[in-house]
Amino acid sequence: MESIEFLLPLALILIGARLIGRFSQRLGMPAVLGELAAGLLLGPSLLGWVHMSEALNATASIGVLLLMFIAGLETDLSSLRRVGVASVYTAVAGVILPFLGGLAVGLAFGLNLATSLFLGTALTATSVSVSVQTLRELGRLQSKEGLVILGAAIIDDVLGIVLLGLVLGIVGQGGNPMLAVGRIILFFPLALIAGRVIVTPLVNWVQRHHAREAGFALIIALVLVYAWAAETLGGLAAITGAYLAGVLVARMPEARHWALEGASAVGYGMFVPVFFVTVGLVTDVRDVGMTPTLTLIMVAVAVITKGLGAGFGARLGGCNGQQARAIGAGMIARGEVALVMSTLGLHNGLLNRVTFTAVVMMTVVTTLLTPLLLKLAAASAAPKASSTSPTPVSSLAAVIVDTN
Repeated sequence: MESIEFLLPLALILIGARLIGRFSQRLGMPAVLGELAAGLLLGPSLLGWVHMSEALNATASIGVLLLMFIAGLETDLSSLRRVGVASVYTAVAGVILPFLGGLAVGLAFGLNLATSLFLGTALTATSVSVSVQTLRELGRLQSKEGLVILGAAIIDDVLGIVLLGLVLGIVGQGGNPMLAVGRIILFFPLALIAGRVIVTPLVNWVQRHHAREAGFALIIALVLVYAWAAETLGGLAAITGAYLAGVLVARMPEARHWALEGASAVGYGMFVPVFFVTVGLVTDVRDVGMTPTLTLIMVAVAVITKGLGAGFGARLGGCNGQQARAIGAGMIARGEVALVMSTLGLHNGLLNRVTFTAVVMMTVVTTLLTPLLLKLAAASAAPKASSTSPTPVSSLAAVIVDTN
């Protein structure tokens, strides 16, 4: 029975993720789209060979925590403080307008306030892996618009994670909203203080007295504790704690290196692909037929609000009109970030199967549209990359490119 419910489905998931993910990369798309497609193929949408189980759900949960831990490890806070005005404005405007757009769509369709807030949060996500690849092909990764996109992506991720934690914390509480907000406000400084008092000495001790494998096991235990604390004590999403753990470990360069190496091997080798495939497994594309209008409007609002918001922010930050259009196009893809958010919304009862499917379809369409829109917009931008001396933003770009 165990092999039927977990072992064989897990094997099918890993094989499908690798084969279809590789095929997706050959088509110029990120592997995550192939992994999502593998879930759609194996799940109820098409073949119906694999069904969700508690064991698969637990495995996927570890995957999303590792994914956010890795994101924290890759966040360079010193570079984040130096990314430049254009990146900050691009990220902030590119979060505010989609959030309001998603909130408006939810309310217009008669959804409750909690679900509407969550739809707005899902629309704030940005995944620039497709944009990075497209800009590389065009030879414009080091152009001004390329550097602004890369810088804004990090800020966007931080803002999105904080907003997600706030929304889940507030709407997920059954009691006083002020108490929920108070728990959230208190959690962050306490978590950072614990990082200085406990995490830093612990990691240093691990590096001195333990083999790398044993040390990595203790680091994973730390991630799980922070994830638990964020959800149980702070009323936030567990991924917020995992992300904070990554940020804290990243402050120690040597520990960051081997923690990133180990987390990437374990995460991307097994757990993270399982998470993305299970998103496809719980998605039934036939549900789109129940509310096709919602899906189409979600896609349209996602494209328009992110493009206009990020583009407007870029203009405020000093970019010209052509550069702003390219930046807006490069920020449209939602990718894995929106998939993480939508899954959390489903598990927390904020999305039903229909609204969940609409968000997943929005994610797929925006990710597929981004290369085309970015190529069209970049073609009208300045023909050559900036030849000025290196800037703080270029340092950030190097960090992001190296980690991808």
